[in-house]
Amino acid sequence: MRRGASRTVVILVSLVVGILIGASLGYMLAPKPQPAPATPTTELDKLKAENEQLKAKIEELKKKLEATGEKEITLKIWTIGPDPPSEYRLKNFEIAASMLNKWLAALGSKVRVKVEGEFFVRPVEWGEYKNKFYLAYKAGKAPDIYLTGHEDVGFLAANGYIIPLDDYIKEYWDEVYYDVIPTLWEAVKYQGKIWGIPQDTEARPMYFRKDVLRALGWTEEQINELPEKVRRGEFTLDDLLELAKEAKDKGLVERGILHRVKEGYDYFQFYLAYGGRLWDAKQGKMVFTKSAWKKTLEWFYKAVWEYKVISPTQFSGDWDKDFHEPFTKGKALFLSGGTWHKGEWISKGLLTEESFNENVGYMLHPAGEPGKKPVTLSHPLIYTITKQAQERGVADVAFVLITMVTDPHLNSLHAIKSSHLAILYSEISDSRYTKDPFLADVAYMLDYTTFIPNHPKWGDYSRIVFNILRGVESGDLKPDQAFNELLRQIQGLGSDAVIIED
Repeated sequence: MRRGASRTVVILVSLVVGILIGASLGYMLAPKPQPAPATPTTELDKLKAENEQLKAKIEELKKKLEATGEKEITLKIWTIGPDPPSEYRLKNFEIAASMLNKWLAALGSKVRVKVEGEFFVRPVEWGEYKNKFYLAYKAGKAPDIYLTGHEDVGFLAANGYIIPLDDYIKEYWDEVYYDVIPTLWEAVKYQGKIWGIPQDTEARPMYFRKDVLRALGWTEEQINELPEKVRRGEFTLDDLLELAKEAKDKGLVERGILHRVKEGYDYFQFYLAYGGRLWDAKQGKMVFTKSAWKKTLEWFYKAVWEYKVISPTQFSGDWDKDFHEPFTKGKALFLSGGTWHKGEWISKGLLTEESFNENVGYMLHPAGEPGKKPVTLSHPLIYTITKQAQERGVADVAFVLITMVTDPHLNSLHAIKSSHLAILYSEISDSRYTKDPFLADVAYMLDYTTFIPNHPKWGDYSRIVFNILRGVESGDLKPDQAFNELLRQIQGLGSDAVIIED
């Protein structure tokens, strides 16, 4: 029954979306306002004709809906933070479904769309979330819409978990998708097809405590100039170590540098900062740059065991005790984090807007050495439609809802609350977005960003790196040992998956 209902409803909702994204239903059904004298008569006649066709089409669809007898279509949606402020990844679907049902009622339809969603937050991390999805899929109980990281596209597509969206995007291009920032489309492609709709993106700054720098004798001018020095390549990762050590040796902080405490992607920025590559687009393969990985492992070893500015247990630490709290309480000088962390600190009450602006600065991750470039890393999250949704006959309606939440105003609710960056040009000019100076300040970082590879074996590559880095920081592996083991395991992924370069 759901399959038949979705085919009927999509005809209606496709029309409704076309009418209502950017304009109200009432406006579209009302007579067109009189044009200015300069408007050609032919254009006015065209508008009148389109309006009449629209009214006739709505009446026709209303009759079809009355004949179906269907009452409710349920869509199951899974999303994750894991940071709590990202709740609008799900809430926007609830808002969109409510709007859609009001429009359906206005058209006289008895069909309603119901959203059953889950928003996973910590202690559920990405690994557990993904495992839940795979288990649900194998049990035939996968969600219809699945939010995940763009880097999963290759694996999900290659294994038949999700469906390509090119035809849908073409059909709805003029509604909203023309407005998506073009580079984001590259992040959701695999083997020439588009498999997801960008939900947000972000940059990963290196945060620093201004009050600690003041205590070190820095002037406000010097503090404000630091991000630009990083941008110009005049302040490197070695300079970062030296400054962190100075602050720690003088007793101004307990920890010099903080980074994430669980598996993730942030630490790949250090490899990129030494000139490493992750992806070769022409060959469609991941990349392992030997020289960059050697320098990266040496830098982490020095940071922990020579400079003593990173804890040897950082990778097994607690998000609050070993990441958020030390930095927000001024007990650490640097923190390698993401733009969303600012939103998390504010929402948790760890910082106020005033204290953040007064005491926290942010910059790109410095170049590894003179002559290299500073970096950041972006990890766009995306909405995908599962193969099981298609089999259940609800893929069409699922895409309509995704189109509705891919809206500059709705998505700005998410961006502002969670400190993520815009995915649409029109979102950047949304009044709520423009009032957030932090988002405006970090926008330039996207000029220095890199995306994680969309390769089926990326998860293996990433996990190998995490385990080796954790061994370096814990002292179980010296840099040379770590490099040899890292190279051996990456080579094990196969030359069809990874390019090994010097």
